[in-house]
Amino acid sequence: MFLNMLLVGFYPTLSLMAQDSDTIGYDGIVRVIYLDSFVVKAKREGFDTEKFIQLVQEDETFYQAFRNLRFVNYDAQNTMAFYNKKGKEVATHFSKTKQWSDGKCRIMSFTERKETGNFYKRKDYRYYTAKLFDKVFFTHDTICDDPSKPAYNPDARGIDKHYQELKKLIFEPGTEVEVPFIGDRMALFDEDMSKYYDFGIRMQPFLQTDCYVFTAKVKPEYQDRKERRTIIKYMETYFEKATYQVIGRNYHLVYQGPFFDFDVTMNIELKKVGKQYVPQKVHYLGTWDIPLKKPETAEFRAKFFNFH
Repeated sequence: MFLNMLLVGFYPTLSLMAQDSDTIGYDGIVRVIYLDSFVVKAKREGFDTEKFIQLVQEDETFYQAFRNLRFVNYDAQNTMAFYNKKGKEVATHFSKTKQWSDGKCRIMSFTERKETGNFYKRKDYRYYTAKLFDKVFFTHDTICDDPSKPAYNPDARGIDKHYQELKKLIFEPGTEVEVPFIGDRMALFDEDMSKYYDFGIRMQPFLQTDCYVFTAKVKPEYQDRKERRTIIKYMETYFEKATYQVIGRNYHLVYQGPFFDFDVTMNIELKKVGKQYVPQKVHYLGTWDIPLKKPETAEFRAKFFNFH
């Protein structure tokens, strides 16, 4: 069942091939990083390419921003649309929600809600994308949590373990996950996987903020959808230049295997509220197909605002 929960414009770079001194040797891996002219200049002023790559690999701030949603008050607007094989819209959802939190316990209410088409099946969600969206963003009762607890529970077992690993797949692409048939194929920085990718670092404004942008893109010879070795086809992450905080990420995940397929793109923006970061926009477009189930194509958008 946990397989059903899978969620899943390259800015022109003034690319300069990094010289030998720029070759990355983190964890014994040697890489060639393409740097734009602005990053080359930043290197002369102290920008450390190797430490930046290590930061990209170990960053947990992106997932933490989603976790922060549990502990703040906010309003949200949510839209979902589901399509048949011909691309015709067959079901939709629109809602506005409001969450209240005292910093530990939270509760949510719908201030507006409307569905069309075959969104439900016997009073339950017909689509697993809707079920996953509900699990991640909706709260149907008072739920309490401890913000001091680690993001991931090392003792998690069973379905909780599967859900935890799928959150890594969604929120920490590039990290190895314990999901059957996927596992180390997500680990961009492992020596066996890095050879399939072109990596780059450029400087570019994002959300009116100067950012370092890290990109990983499958090399042309491995872009065929039938090439199962790579799952992350494209990923770019925006780091605030001043703080190295992640404030945006775009990625494309594709897998075609004997038991299930998926093809998913996600675009996410974060913003700073007080001293912490939270998501402000999430856009998902994806298709998945597993045995004994109809293929499902869905798109959703979530906007978060009025934080206080």
